[in-house]
Amino acid sequence: MMKKLLLLPALLLAAWHPAQAQTFVKDPAPAPATVCYARAEDMHTKLALPAAYLERQRTGRRGSSTAANIEVTYTGFTPQARAAFQHAVEIWESVLVSPITIRVQATWTPLGAGVLGSAGATAYYNDMSGATRSGVLYPVALAEKIAGQELNPTTAPDINARFSSSFNWYYGLDGNVPAGQYDLVSVVLHELGHGLGFLAATSYSGGAGTYGTPPSVYSTYMENLSGQALTNPALFPNPSTALGAQLTSGQVYFNSNLAKAVNGGVRPRLYAPATYSAGSSISHLNEATYPAGNINSLMTPQIGAAEAMHNPGPLTLRMFDEMGWFNTAIRHTKLPDSETAQNFTVQATLVTDGTITPGSVKLHYAIDNGALTVVPMTTTGGLSYQGVIANPGLNHTVSYYIAAADNETGRTYTAPATYQPSVSTVARYSFVVGPDAVAPVVQHKPLTYLFTSQLPYQLSVRATDNVGVASVTVEYAVNGVARPALTLAREASTSTFSGPISTTAGPLVAGDVLTYRIVARDAAASVNQAQTPVYSVNIVAFKPAQIGYTNNLNNTTPVDFVGEGFTITQPAGFSNRAIHSDHQYADDTTLIYQLLVPIRIVSSPVVMSFEEIVLVEPGEPGSVFPTEAFYDYVVVEGSTDNGATWLPVADGYDARLRPNWLSTWNSSTTAAGNSNGVGTPALFSTHTFDLASRFPLNSEVRLRFRLYADPGAHGWGWAIDNIYIQNIVTSVAADLKATGGLSIYPNPSAGKFSVRASFAKPTTGLELLVRNSLGQTVYRQPVPAATGQLDLPVDLSQFANGLYQVSLGQPGDAATRKVLIQK
Repeated sequence: MMKKLLLLPALLLAAWHPAQAQTFVKDPAPAPATVCYARAEDMHTKLALPAAYLERQRTGRRGSSTAANIEVTYTGFTPQARAAFQHAVEIWESVLVSPITIRVQATWTPLGAGVLGSAGATAYYNDMSGATRSGVLYPVALAEKIAGQELNPTTAPDINARFSSSFNWYYGLDGNVPAGQYDLVSVVLHELGHGLGFLAATSYSGGAGTYGTPPSVYSTYMENLSGQALTNPALFPNPSTALGAQLTSGQVYFNSNLAKAVNGGVRPRLYAPATYSAGSSISHLNEATYPAGNINSLMTPQIGAAEAMHNPGPLTLRMFDEMGWFNTAIRHTKLPDSETAQNFTVQATLVTDGTITPGSVKLHYAIDNGALTVVPMTTTGGLSYQGVIANPGLNHTVSYYIAAADNETGRTYTAPATYQPSVSTVARYSFVVGPDAVAPVVQHKPLTYLFTSQLPYQLSVRATDNVGVASVTVEYAVNGVARPALTLAREASTSTFSGPISTTAGPLVAGDVLTYRIVARDAAASVNQAQTPVYSVNIVAFKPAQIGYTNNLNNTTPVDFVGEGFTITQPAGFSNRAIHSDHQYADDTTLIYQLLVPIRIVSSPVVMSFEEIVLVEPGEPGSVFPTEAFYDYVVVEGSTDNGATWLPVADGYDARLRPNWLSTWNSSTTAAGNSNGVGTPALFSTHTFDLASRFPLNSEVRLRFRLYADPGAHGWGWAIDNIYIQNIVTSVAADLKATGGLSIYPNPSAGKFSVRASFAKPTTGLELLVRNSLGQTVYRQPVPAATGQLDLPVDLSQFANGLYQVSLGQPGDAATRKVLIQK
């Protein structure tokens, strides 16, 4: 098994204490998933089913508070494969607790050689209400369990899973796997385990180790033999060779009191071989410590033939519990700053998977960093509690936190959650009592372009303030002419404000330039205001579809591309303009540049070619697109549904595609794995694709260039020049049909008319013929050469009225139209 989970940084960063903010991270393109490879040896081992599963089968109880609910959307599965997958699902359901349905998209499809399956979370969230640790990322299924609410759209999966349709599978549910076959239940159980949270998101390059920023919750428990946290930057900078040495030390452990309790007091040992295995190291239990047949062997890095593991094992389950699958969530809304001195009531509701330890729910507060006062919180009914902070008077800062414990684990939970590996103090909320002079904080990702088809566009802004936000407005103009300000509405119980940019106040058409700024005002007695810079947005639209397109990119008009992270420019050392990504491109990013001219597929092949330089991080040797070990990549994608879904024209690729690209990348690398190699014109190489091999005839395809970068390393990027797209027409008639056919005007005619035709490619040896109703040729005109649009005058004024047939082409290959002569 290999797994390099690529976690992305928060798109929205909390402006106050992170425990108050709920932010999510989701790759705009499918993120690399875990990949499970087959081990050739026959293991002949079998693990017993979990007691919770057996009890569930005995009682037939489903959907209770002691079980999770996992819904799977199956694509392409045979009945046998589906039954095995569902069996693994039911095992996980019996040992997890979650009030929120976990949704899985499962696809049965051919995969690479030796690949059994892959799976991964579709999104990662941090600082949800009830999070066990602050500032760390949780896979969405775990995040939703902790938050007690849907975070992903209910129409979106939480885990994507793909399994080989061509492997030598054992589909039985009894665990009696024959020699040479691989147990599908075990592989599904393992891969879903990664999607549920068994992931470290570490990487290694040139001796330097790295973990995700923010780190995954799993990685915050990583320790070395001496008990030092590997995510403590004071001890092991991220990235650094010091961290790399730890990740390859063979001595990495998961520091969990709950797991130690079922492991003889010993920390679970993680897989950390001396030769780092991308995607496999750290994100599995150690194979030698928990070999085949061990009750904890499911989440080790190898699955052999004749090996049945229908049990996650006590270590994995308790590690999951430590990360939050068993949890007491303290739901609390932080007190805002106040301009009034008074007693302040702190309210909280507890949601627990166990039972609350009597007397453990307490409010801890301090005035101006003084001594802590501890106030027992009293129940107001059920698991709702409150405590009072005595009037601190004006011009003071109050800090506080809430604590509670459960009887089952003995753990103490706090709100806000704490994650400070190098600091032992507990995190606190804080608020100020006194006159307010603090302006609101506005968070907004500005638009750079907007399609007319997106109108009305829902503009979204996050605005926060220490005493509360009174209003958020958008002041905007079109082509320099101001329009009425737009007041944004607050979305229920959130800090998000939104409203539509529409054509109500006037038209917005392609070519317009919209400028806007956001103004937020607070609710203080003396109003404080914050405003963003003025942003500029190009209004764009797709152009009519064409059967071909060429652009050497040297002319600044027309503007046929739109996107972010790319520009048409001429960097130093280059003799002409071309499309260039940011040089250098950033980690954790996706850059997209879209062609505004759709291509009509009217023949086969449809050749798309361009010259390019690709200096993006090379993946592991032998890695295949788009697995986690493929790292950064560039890809050309097309959409036939107006951009709703995008498919690769061909597999993505990186600097390994051309030897001179790879040597340039490797010519200057840093300890962190970044490359300082610079692109030059000599590195341009032509790349050719066939669009017709990917998209059906008579479809219209929108095309885009996409550069995906993981957190691991970055470099110079991508350059594209001399784009050529052309339907290759095999006959004159097909050429004329593809370009709109043959037309005659005026028609009817008094005898003089013109024949118009458009040709996609240069054509020679044509002849224009006119025949009467008896089929006799009455007019003949040779056309030695034709290209582009052709207009041929014809004079039949000396002929009688009637219907005539006009044809243009070659013998056996001509397009025809009829013309009525009416004098």
